[in-house]
Amino acid sequence: MDASFFQFQQFAVRQRDSAMKIGTDGVLLGAWSEIDSSAKKVLDIGTGTGLISLMLAQRYPEITIDAIELDQAAAGEATFNFAQSPWAKRLNCTAKSLQDFREVSLVIYDHVICNPPFYQGTYAIKDVGRDQARNHAFLPLIELFAGIGQLLSSQGSCSVILPIEHKKMATHEAEKNGLYLSRFTAVKGNETAPVKRALLSYSRLANSCESTVLTLEIARHQRTKTHQELVADFYLPKP
Repeated sequence: MDASFFQFQQFAVRQRDSAMKIGTDGVLLGAWSEIDSSAKKVLDIGTGTGLISLMLAQRYPEITIDAIELDQAAAGEATFNFAQSPWAKRLNCTAKSLQDFREVSLVIYDHVICNPPFYQGTYAIKDVGRDQARNHAFLPLIELFAGIGQLLSSQGSCSVILPIEHKKMATHEAEKNGLYLSRFTAVKGNETAPVKRALLSYSRLANSCESTVLTLEIARHQRTKTHQELVADFYLPKP
């Protein structure tokens, strides 16, 4: 398979046209997020290649997933990837921003998931698609959580991955929209590295929060046991 495709155990992801390629953040979020067994409808915001939707479709056979994507090329690629997957009938992609989608959607979702853009620099990348995929300006946390709050059911939950320094701001915006931190995993590259990412799950219910730490590697390209167990159903075995 050529480099424009990334092969997982049960599906392949074409990433020829999408600005953002397959990365650790998306795989972690797709494998880490937990959806209630009673859930039926899930929304994937900023789906890119469709990776996270595909992972959730594999993990949860009872759910249907609506994915939205601002970039037309990426939305087209996600649609292609969905159609080629074993779960095509349960996956749908719409080329629309969250801001526009929330104005017209009549659906209420049981879970919302998002690997949002988080770069906050003042310059724009020359590649517009990549800029949209990376830059916080296209989906500020205040708009992300306002949209989630509107589209999420009264018993629903949501999952996001963010730089650790955005955790406090995200939790503040979530609480403004009736969502409370229920699960938090701090992610670091190795045992001595600083924490770089926060996997965050919010619920409508204000309960205690489960907090853990995930270390990704023992050594370069050698996953820890916990990391390997998390992604074991997705990555192909190393040759």
